[in-house]
Amino acid sequence: MRCEPIIVKLKDLCIGGKGKYGIPASAVPYSENLYTYLRITDITDDGRINKSGLVSVDDKKAGEYLLQPNDIVFARTGGSTGRNYFYDGTDGVLVYAGFLIKFSIDPKRVNPKYVKYYCQSKQYRDWINSFNTGSTRGNINAHTYANMEIPVPDTKQQDLLVATLSALDDKIELNNKINDNLAT
Repeated sequence: MRCEPIIVKLKDLCIGGKGKYGIPASAVPYSENLYTYLRITDITDDGRINKSGLVSVDDKKAGEYLLQPNDIVFARTGGSTGRNYFYDGTDGVLVYAGFLIKFSIDPKRVNPKYVKYYCQSKQYRDWINSFNTGSTRGNINAHTYANMEIPVPDTKQQDLLVATLSALDDKIELNNKINDNLAT
């Protein structure tokens, strides 16, 4: 077992080695007969989906932009640059919008949820903030995200970190549901 993490680029942890931009389509009011449309504004700073105000997409190419388990999407522009969402399949069928960039994490190379949690870390946020200069907000393209360096510990350490943080996530989710029930 190695003690120190190795530094690996995101593209080397992904299937296909590169990011894919989302569909450039307009949102339409939510419909159960259409795909749910995931936009930057639907992703919270802590990587969850804000389910109030979800919309749909009505485009013949929408099926080409469906998220698959172990996909992670990143906001590429504006004040939300760097905001990200890891898709595990539990939030329903989602099509990702044009201002998001998708990477498909390869579970043979890394625990995909380890990448999810890394992309919520201070180290990641510091990397994102390095693209902000003065009053200008950074824009990060697929190539830059692909070359983002991630410290990857050995598999046992990844799994331990993921188990610990997933348990905390489950508790947060339960507390949020309780709060929602109390509010209604």
